Amino acid sequence: MNTAKRLYDRGDEWVRGLSRGRYAALLGASAAVGVLGFGLLSSGELLLVRALTMAVVMFGLEYAFGAFRPSADG
Repeated sequence: MNTAKRLYDRGDEWVRGLSRGRYAALLGASAAVGVLGFGLLSSGELLLVRALTMAVVMFGLEYAFGAFRPSADG
């Protein structure tokens, strides 16, 4: 449990240090991977289009509004 907490804290610290654009790109990429993974498991149609759409939407929302960035106080 302690190892998982340390790993989480290191990842959290790294993410908080990212610039707005890099954080938005990371968020968009992770959303695209999630949509692709779920789509492959459920054998959906137009997987690449859905994944790219999700990536662009998440990137745009984060870059424009900072909608998903964690606050400084946690």
